[in-house]
Amino acid sequence: MLRCGLFSAGALASVFGLALLVPAAPVVAQGVDIGAIFNCDAGGPLGEQTPEQCSVSRDTLLGTCTTCHTFVPIVKAHKSPELWDTTLQAHRVRTPNLTDEQFAELTLFLKAHFNDQLDPPTLPPELEALGTGLPF
Repeated sequence: MLRCGLFSAGALASVFGLALLVPAAPVVAQGVDIGAIFNCDAGGPLGEQTPEQCSVSRDTLLGTCTTCHTFVPIVKAHKSPELWDTTLQAHRVRTPNLTDEQFAELTLFLKAHFNDQLDPPTLPPELEALGTGLPF
């Protein structure tokens, strides 16, 4: 069981009017194109993942990471691979429900999508405020 219960995945999904699984068609809620932020298309920033692995990792992120915080600090982090390793090492104990393989795939997803070589996504001011001051 996850240790943080401030934001459940279901609660976050209901706030944004989303299903936990992001469909192939663009999902726009509150002015946010979730499919663009978490792009798993063949031409997207897949890194070492296939589109299918990417989709599974995206669902893992939205269903696991958002139980403790919104997705905003994640998508705005844009860390180097080494900084992602450090951040994720601290988070591993918080995700005992994930297998080592799932966690490794999530790591690949984060490094490919939210790294220091890409511009962070533009979010509405209301969402930007959710990521301010949160430790991540």
